[in-house]
Amino acid sequence: MKAAVITKYGGPDAFQIQDRPEPELRAGELKVRMQATSINPIDFKVRKGYMFFLSGFRFPKILGSDFSGIVEACGEGVSGFAAGDEIYGFTNGASQGGASAEVLCCKASVASKKPASLSFEEAAAVPLAASTAYQALMREGGLKPSMKVLVIGATGGVGHYAVQLAAIAGAHVTGVCRSSGASTAKALGCDAVIAYDQEDFRQSGQAFDVIFDAAGKSGFGECRSLLNEQGTYVTTIPGPSVMLRRALTGSKGRKARFFMANSNDTDLSLMRKWCDEGNLRPLIEAVFPLDETRQAYELAESGKTRGKVVIRTAPE
Repeated sequence: MKAAVITKYGGPDAFQIQDRPEPELRAGELKVRMQATSINPIDFKVRKGYMFFLSGFRFPKILGSDFSGIVEACGEGVSGFAAGDEIYGFTNGASQGGASAEVLCCKASVASKKPASLSFEEAAAVPLAASTAYQALMREGGLKPSMKVLVIGATGGVGHYAVQLAAIAGAHVTGVCRSSGASTAKALGCDAVIAYDQEDFRQSGQAFDVIFDAAGKSGFGECRSLLNEQGTYVTTIPGPSVMLRRALTGSKGRKARFFMANSNDTDLSLMRKWCDEGNLRPLIEAVFPLDETRQAYELAESGKTRGKVVIRTAPE
């Protein structure tokens, strides 16, 4: 099979397109004929070596968490899936990867049936980012109808899902993004937009029930004054103030929460339902072939994208 691999940690130029042996199917796994994957920050953090304590130093490595494709075979003990099923999901854990290839073997527990309304490229843009947004808002933030939520990075890979999911939940959504993305943020479901290149959202004088830092650039200390007395700040980026605050607070007062998303059929089935109903849609900046994985990562890491960057893994 063809795969985009790294033989050492480094920049986007570390990628090589190689012919690799197909992975061996084990019990409890699905063998997937890959159609597409998408890039998430965890993927380029692994490539840079920032997650070496989890990903180790065994090379070559095939990166990529998100997957969409067709089930080719089911391992012993797998139920609920059959050859020919169109599925999507993401591999759990920074060291897993494997999706930047023509074939992937993954645990059946991290997969779900693909939204019928989405192409494989669109479906690949959903799993990790949308699950992160959902779990941040609903499970960590306790978001309920009529609550006021602030999404920092409202047009980014995770943020654009957070805006849509908060709107689905019936919350009042304020998004923070560049002024050039204001119209996109409103189209996604923002009731109000703060353009960070024109004003400081921290000086808005507003109070929110939930603040989700989808961009990972504003710490709890910067956002604390914007929280209601029982408000919750949620991030996927650990930091001293967040970890300390989480350790010191319980269910009362202003709270800080850090978490890492996990792939499961329950959440992915909800995403499928909302996608097929037309309430949740992926925003895709660009789609690249597997041969242009380096270029795809360069764009994804530029900080100038709206939504996701997708890599088509199936042969042309």
